[in-house]
Amino acid sequence: MSEAKSINLFITGGTGFVGKAVLARLARTASIGKIYLLVRSRQKAEAQERVAQIIKNMFPPEQAEALAQRFVAVPGDLTQPGLGIAPAHLPALAADVHQILHLGASTDFGAALDVARRDNVEGTRLVLDLAKYLATHGHLRRFEYVSTAYVAGKGKGRISEDDLDLGQDFANHYERSKLEAEVLVRSYAKYFPIVVYRPSIVVGDAHSGYTPHFKVMYWPISLLAKNLVSVYTCNRRGRLDIVPVNYVADAIVALLQRDESTGQTYHLTAGSGNEVTIAKVLDGAYAYAGVKPRPFIPFWLFLLVRKSPFAKFFSGDFWYIADLAKPYYNYLQGVRFRLDNRKTQAQLAALGVAQASWDDFKEPLFKYCTESRWGKRVPKQEYLYYLPDPAAT
Repeated sequence: MSEAKSINLFITGGTGFVGKAVLARLARTASIGKIYLLVRSRQKAEAQERVAQIIKNMFPPEQAEALAQRFVAVPGDLTQPGLGIAPAHLPALAADVHQILHLGASTDFGAALDVARRDNVEGTRLVLDLAKYLATHGHLRRFEYVSTAYVAGKGKGRISEDDLDLGQDFANHYERSKLEAEVLVRSYAKYFPIVVYRPSIVVGDAHSGYTPHFKVMYWPISLLAKNLVSVYTCNRRGRLDIVPVNYVADAIVALLQRDESTGQTYHLTAGSGNEVTIAKVLDGAYAYAGVKPRPFIPFWLFLLVRKSPFAKFFSGDFWYIADLAKPYYNYLQGVRFRLDNRKTQAQLAALGVAQASWDDFKEPLFKYCTESRWGKRVPKQEYLYYLPDPAAT
């Protein structure tokens, strides 16, 4: 593969949060040709209609029509045999696809293990099997897999890009299933080259704050903003590794065009020493999102009260929400590992992809929370949030 050649991509998960940010950049990249999008559907016409709507939402009217010629809808499903792709469509994909970018995954932290494995492990196996077919019968050059830095689970110490299964335990089934999926991806390296990307906690755009969902870091803060909890609990000194979605998308698009990326694993993270404390996240919410401070219970005390007779002094609704939050407990305490991203940062710096710090994007992040009423509305037309020049928004 040469950087000067046009790259045709097959993408899963292109309709998700990170996926759409990646699509916006790919569509404006000269070296990218056709983009085949796997869309959950059984009918070609329905899939095409969904992709047409995505393009209409993501790009200005004057660009959408021209871009429509480069996007090809592929009806299918990550949970179905053969990805639900009609066998008659496979020869055309084999003849035209150069790289696969597998973004598709379930990020439900509360999912049962069998469900997480079905979506994230078995779904990945189906995409890998498609890749094997395309490599054998066509022109597939390599496989790009978006994992997560939280394959580190409850690990401790410094975690490098080369670390994977260290015998660590996990905070939830999502983390475990993503580690198992990454191990699976690596086992296919004998059939085609692979590249692995590991983002950490991904939040809204660093310039506009835009995000289409309010999960992970947002969810516990939104409970405070909506007055759904009277007290909060966490380890205020705990550290979180947080990155804005534009940084992750810029990095993936830059790296997938390079021959030198082949065989590499990249930590798309803030990195060791650049984490943010939970206290600073809360301070940002108080300052920019209109969140009122609540009484604070240390996490160790919360766990003690939960098992004691004193639990009756808290409402049933409080404990109901506390149980919903169980998959997030590890994050509320702050992770114990530190992500070494020095190799990744060196390569991205050479490509002009700059890493943002928490202080650079906390204000737009939280302002968007209030402007959107925590996801109840999109303040502007969606395509304005995907424009390449932040000043244009």
